[in-house]
Amino acid sequence: MVITTYIIHISENSEVSFMNENEDEECIIMCCPEEEGAEATKKFEDAHKKIREKVLMRLSKRLERRSNVVMTRLNDDDLKRIDALVEVEIFKSRSEAAAFFIKEGIQARTDLFQKVMPTVDKIRELKEQAKKSISKD
Repeated sequence: MVITTYIIHISENSEVSFMNENEDEECIIMCCPEEEGAEATKKFEDAHKKIREKVLMRLSKRLERRSNVVMTRLNDDDLKRIDALVEVEIFKSRSEAAAFFIKEGIQARTDLFQKVMPTVDKIRELKEQAKKSISKD
């Protein structure tokens, strides 16, 4: 019998993250039942399906409004990991998985963006001023 365990954190605001077993936050934890037989297998498959649907629903909410296309290159190890998540149908596609992890990375480095954005805004403002001054000539 193969034991599969999914540990997925789903917060109240629909954020989904994969966590280790030692976290104290609300998690969905599932593994195959100890008893064997058709009835146990059916219960496991039903529970697996419910959890999968719940996770996919939460993931799709987080990935709404994705209309921009970004091309990227990945190393073999990263691609294998993304493909594994697509293969077990946690994500529908490589694109959806990449969008999820980019969003997670941005959220994890909010401090970086808070520092950088005022400078970026100033650069954009200066560029716009330069364009206006050139067009006046």
